[in-house]
Amino acid sequence: MEQNNNDDEIHFEEIDSEQKDKEIETASYKINTYGADMTLEILANKIKEREISVPEFQRRYVWPVKKASRLIESFLLGLPVPQIFLFRREKSQDLLVVDGQQRLKTIFFYIQTEKFEDGTEFYLQGVRQEWEGKKYSQLTEADKRRLKNSILRTTIFEQTIPDSDSSMFEIFERLNTGGIPLSQQEIRNCMYYGEIVNFLKGLNEDQNWRNLLRKNSPDRRLKDIELILRFFSLFEKEDYKKPMKDFISNFMKKHQDINDSKKKEFKEIFTKVITKIYTDIGTSAFRSKSGSGINVAILDSICVAIAKIGPDKINNLKERYSKLLENSAYLDYVSTWTTDKDRVEGRIKIAIEMLSK
Repeated sequence: MEQNNNDDEIHFEEIDSEQKDKEIETASYKINTYGADMTLEILANKIKEREISVPEFQRRYVWPVKKASRLIESFLLGLPVPQIFLFRREKSQDLLVVDGQQRLKTIFFYIQTEKFEDGTEFYLQGVRQEWEGKKYSQLTEADKRRLKNSILRTTIFEQTIPDSDSSMFEIFERLNTGGIPLSQQEIRNCMYYGEIVNFLKGLNEDQNWRNLLRKNSPDRRLKDIELILRFFSLFEKEDYKKPMKDFISNFMKKHQDINDSKKKEFKEIFTKVITKIYTDIGTSAFRSKSGSGINVAILDSICVAIAKIGPDKINNLKERYSKLLENSAYLDYVSTWTTDKDRVEGRIKIAIEMLSK
């Protein structure tokens, strides 16, 4: 079996309409924006109490000790430090870090734990002699107060219209300065963090699923998780509405706090469908005869069709699947304008008809 385990990401067949779907803007937003001059002591406490959270998908702490020390020194000297951006989530009212996690973590590590994430003790390095080699507890009382009372300018966003967190996509894409643009699923995992996240993570480890993707390890940008969500979204909801990105997001939001009953139902559907496809078709599934990567339109239509029919009711799946890939109408539906309503419904309909004959 061919694997691409040395790569960080899954290989996909390029479909222009899929990329365009991600760029569609569907709503006008009313966002309240206000500044909050919080002290470092308050910020550190909010992180400790999880009132401020760093999205799981954002990169780990990467600052070297000298850069972190220089930030602390800047506060001690009263020098200006770039502001941070936080998004207040409507449901939980907690604050999500959009930009500034390295600064916030540095403050938290120095004041609260005196250690970095890896357990290394945080001694100031490359700073003025009076602070060189000192942990927070070793500063003079005056310097401790000066540091704790220092202000870090903070801009907080709240979305009031529409009644959702959809503007988070725009805010993350426009303001995040972490270097690599965030994927749609990375943002979803942040916006709708709950039981659904760990549930999907568990499904994503299914060995048959990993074999079909030809990649043993999970995709670092969560594209495999998005594929699972896309399948569930189209399977559960009949009335598809473009764009696909919002359709998937709405599904994840609906099931953010997924209960045990729904977990059991979805897991059973997913496991049976994926096992059927891997057992009968193998690793050539989800790929057109001309494409080398996964075709997401083939994937969503095949998975939904088999789930709708019932995996146990389909005989000679490999033969039926091969004939499906020769159907000119189906091939058209999975190659162009793949997120249009008529194309999504059309390819699923044809797949159901041809796989159930």
